[in-house]
Amino acid sequence: MLASRFITLVLLFQIFFTSISQTPQRIVSLVPSITKQLFELGVKDNVIGCTSYCPEKDRKEVTIVASAIKVNIERVLLLKPDLVLASSLTSPKTLETFKKLGVKIVWFDYPKSYNDLCNQFLELAKTIGKEKKAQQIIDKANNELKEIEMNIVAVKPVTMLMQIGANPLWVAIENTFMNDYIKFAKAINIVKGVGNGAVSRESVLVKNPDVIFIFISGEQAEIEKRIWLSYKSLNATQNNRIFIIDPNLVNSPTPSSFITALDEILNLAYTY
Repeated sequence: MLASRFITLVLLFQIFFTSISQTPQRIVSLVPSITKQLFELGVKDNVIGCTSYCPEKDRKEVTIVASAIKVNIERVLLLKPDLVLASSLTSPKTLETFKKLGVKIVWFDYPKSYNDLCNQFLELAKTIGKEKKAQQIIDKANNELKEIEMNIVAVKPVTMLMQIGANPLWVAIENTFMNDYIKFAKAINIVKGVGNGAVSRESVLVKNPDVIFIFISGEQAEIEKRIWLSYKSLNATQNNRIFIIDPNLVNSPTPSSFITALDEILNLAYTY
């Protein structure tokens, strides 16, 4: 009887130890949005490396190993990660180098919708053993989204432009998760049907949006706002509906921060 109990305890210990050892303990994230998702999933202490484009509050006390696209491979290797998280911005050559050196790589595509974002979040959570927590976060976000959609009342949907870059002028287009902000706001994207996010200022003036959101950081955002305000015939100018929103909130969301951003967009777009 004692021998049987001892064997059972040994087996349970082996299962527990195997589970712990298979869960990544030293993670390098080469994707700002993934870094935010890792922190929301509660594994902040396991993130040992990230990019210089990760939000400053997220990368505090974390080693910077990359810019948006260029990775310092030696710096990553010195951290001895057991998991590196990459995206389409990471060069294939860098990914191949890591694979040859035996570093575990998990690659994520850029989400094209809110649903894609949630699926990515869940896949990431599975990779780090946080699937249950991720599902709870997604369920909460989905419930809040349903409530938002039920409460939207607009006599006339507004036409909208979301600017995410300057020089060249870059905007949110269809088949991107950022277009879902517009869709869930029951607004109309003035660049609907455009295949490329680079547009001319003249084309925006012709479409004459009711609302313009600027998702750019720092002084450049204020410069862009002043430029739009200089066009006195623009509906957004006449109605004083040109807004700057922190790009860290909207450009690299988690399911929950997507809802927070959507709520802010709705409040600004429909509050006169």
